Amino acid sequence: MSGEIRLHEHEKQTVALSPEEAALIRRELSPAITIWPTYEPGRYEMRTGSQVGFVTLPGGRTLVIEPKVTIETLFALLAAVYDPAREFLREDPQAYTDVTALFEFVVRIFATQVEDLIARGVLRAYRSIVDDLVAVRGRLLMAETLHRRPALRDRHACAYSHFTPDVEENRILRWTTFCLQPYRYKETSLAGRLRRVSGALSRVTLDPEARQLFERLSFHRLNDPYRPALALARLLLDHLTFSGTAGEEPFLAYLVDMDVLFERYVGVVLRQTAWAWNVQVLEQRSRYLDVSRQVEVKPDVILTWQGTPLLVLDAKYKLAAAQDDIYQMLAYCHALGLQEGVLVHPAHEGAPSGVMTIRGPGDVRVRYLTLDLRGGLAEVEAQGRSLAEKVVVLLDRTG
Repeated sequence: MSGEIRLHEHEKQTVALSPEEAALIRRELSPAITIWPTYEPGRYEMRTGSQVGFVTLPGGRTLVIEPKVTIETLFALLAAVYDPAREFLREDPQAYTDVTALFEFVVRIFATQVEDLIARGVLRAYRSIVDDLVAVRGRLLMAETLHRRPALRDRHACAYSHFTPDVEENRILRWTTFCLQPYRYKETSLAGRLRRVSGALSRVTLDPEARQLFERLSFHRLNDPYRPALALARLLLDHLTFSGTAGEEPFLAYLVDMDVLFERYVGVVLRQTAWAWNVQVLEQRSRYLDVSRQVEVKPDVILTWQGTPLLVLDAKYKLAAAQDDIYQMLAYCHALGLQEGVLVHPAHEGAPSGVMTIRGPGDVRVRYLTLDLRGGLAEVEAQGRSLAEKVVVLLDRTG
């Protein structure tokens, strides 16, 4: 089998799959992508969820899942979340026409940023190292040497400082480059550029846990030039899956969960304007519904003033209203002691609107707001400001 399998998010389609392809999808991609055998041998009913992107299948075929929004809008959402200051992710609609081209566009920017860092000279720092050495280096650890080698003293335990490029920032960049190399790029020069970047970072540890290092990073004068490259690395690693298996065709997938992306975008929109309202934006913070703290709830966004909750919002990328969303928002409002909550949906012809009042002690109002996800960076940014203005009006009412 050759070529591509193309679907959209939340679509069902009958496709032909080899046994190897079917096994990989079931093993690595369920429940994001599900398949069921049909009565016809080798054909499966495939159903996609909210994830968009591509999967490299065994044998060389690519499964491509396109978003329901335009590719320009997808780029605008990613840019808003990973580059809110719009420093390095700038629109170039001719450079990407589908999700695979958008992926290569981001990889190209990443390679350019890392090449620039290498040309300047990569970040280095002193690291304390304890090692057994033939020749004494730094401080001799006599007690440690006698403990490890009481009779044969052909090596010595030493503690010394080493000026090395093996720092967290470079580990993230090297691991990202390593994960990107197996993909078959249409722009053939990208593979060579990534190999050269990997070679330039060869003295840096290849750390499979590099994703966890983002939480430990703090920026200062020396590593500030790394901001763009690290933001791009995070954009790639957040959605990249690499099996690490040996062979000519290691599994590689780049899948963006549109539900999560929409939630994060709403959070970014509110954070960018919260300073003007003198409120704090808390994202994905746990609260408890019961007195004994057994039932945990986690709203997408809580707006607070001096620690007091003012408004709770939940972003729902799904197009239709659902009773489960109402129950969930009711739980949030009770846990936070609020009389009103907001559900944010993408704007479309059948999008829910208005206010629903839930009967009970101190009626709870669930309000629907919409966010228009059409157009590129400028249009999406304008719609974000419009949403923020609507939230300000609600805060004024609660205040």
